[in-house]
Amino acid sequence: MRRYYFLTKEDIYESLNRLRDSFLAAKNGSEVEEIINAILTADEKLRIGRRIIIAGFIKSGMTVEEIVRMLKVGNNTVMSVAKSLEINEQGFNLLEQRRKKVEKEYQNRKYKSVGGSTKIFKSKIYTGFKRKDVKR
Repeated sequence: MRRYYFLTKEDIYESLNRLRDSFLAAKNGSEVEEIINAILTADEKLRIGRRIIIAGFIKSGMTVEEIVRMLKVGNNTVMSVAKSLEINEQGFNLLEQRRKKVEKEYQNRKYKSVGGSTKIFKSKIYTGFKRKDVKR
């Protein structure tokens, strides 16, 4: 927060509340995507996503050197994420639980089995269901 030393506590709380309100305003994945595209740059989206991936690797027991080599990130980035993970582990757990729930629903609904009752091996057709179609 050194960069924003001139902000008062009220300014900081107002900013964080607006961010929280923005994400809570979404009803489904399409709206989440619209909100993310509206308020985050491509670089910010990529950075946030990679931090989540780094946290997952840390939780799986990978070493800092392995993560740095695999993702081509700096030691400071990995250590920063490790510190955040230590402080806010529940937040990262919620992210992981939600990711698993979305992936499960997506896998269950992206294909539909079709064929008559006598057909043993049903054909699967793509339904057009996307991850962003998963309900909140």
